[in-house]
Amino acid sequence: MAKVATAAKPKARQASSLEPLIERLNSFSADNYWDLGKFLVERVIPTALKEGIFGEHVLKRMADVPGFKFPHHMLRQCQMFYTYYPEIRNRPLPEMFYFELATKVDDTKKRDSYERMAINHKWTISDLHRKIREDELSRREDERTKFGFDLKERNLWSFDIPDPRFGKAGYKGRLPGQIVANALFYYSSPGAVVVDPMAGSGTTGDIIETVKYLSDRKCKMYDLEPSDARIGRANILQTGIPEQSGTVDYVFLDPPADFYPRGDASDFSPAAARAETMMKFKTVAREGARILKQGGRMSVIVETSTGSFGVIDFPFEVSILMKELGLTIIGKVYLPRRTEIAKVRAQTDGLRPMSSDCRELLTFEKS
Repeated sequence: MAKVATAAKPKARQASSLEPLIERLNSFSADNYWDLGKFLVERVIPTALKEGIFGEHVLKRMADVPGFKFPHHMLRQCQMFYTYYPEIRNRPLPEMFYFELATKVDDTKKRDSYERMAINHKWTISDLHRKIREDELSRREDERTKFGFDLKERNLWSFDIPDPRFGKAGYKGRLPGQIVANALFYYSSPGAVVVDPMAGSGTTGDIIETVKYLSDRKCKMYDLEPSDARIGRANILQTGIPEQSGTVDYVFLDPPADFYPRGDASDFSPAAARAETMMKFKTVAREGARILKQGGRMSVIVETSTGSFGVIDFPFEVSILMKELGLTIIGKVYLPRRTEIAKVRAQTDGLRPMSSDCRELLTFEKS
């Protein structure tokens, strides 16, 4: 007699020992940072380690639990607060001073120095905050003097106005040169051969010619309509990038606005627009990958398209494309635009769809 196959019963989910701790943590007062940090460090993180979950991952996992009231960044700040000041009850200043120091100052000696100054000068918390901010601005100015541009240390690169030394004033689509300078600093090496195949007003060349710290890079620029004699004429969508294969260390791509779909026409098709844009990206990405050396890098500025048609996530699409070409993503930077806040105008069929005001600088490495 033939045996009848039976469906296997699903295994019951094994309860995590973290669950009661997360529930307990959720009962903490939102303004009791030190106690919350103590519970994290002494109870939650050791338990997570026993389950093979490392510190940063458990914080993110907790923040994603439905109904959990603490965001990831607050958990991280509370962890830092307790880690740096486990003996807070014995400290001479109010707790809020030490929370400010723990979350704003990385160096132990600097934290101790600020503490002494706050005690000696009888600072308020506003005085401490102001001093930390002033010192940070001073440090950034020193770095600007050292490197020749405004160096960013986090992956949010926002600039109020373009540096007047880089690019041509009034040029349509001009990118703040500080973005390119930071990209060259982080993703290209001394002596690197750098290619900008959509050079626009020559911003990349201006930076390499002007910034002493980056002056050892060798720059080649191309554009469909060259704005000066340094830029070679090339339509890379039709004829490719005029460089030999495997000869370039770094490629910087800032596609023009007309790369992206505009859903204004009544017969607009999001699927067709997506396919057309990705065909353009595929052409330039293939060329960039072709001319790169092994270990070479390519940065591309990409933005999401939004409109009444919905959302087309081009940063995600480009990341998939680059992976197919054998390039691994090694960097993601957010580039908010500095524009006046547009007024939201009501229409008969509802509110106007939001436009995208943040691009992404994605960087890939050729393996």
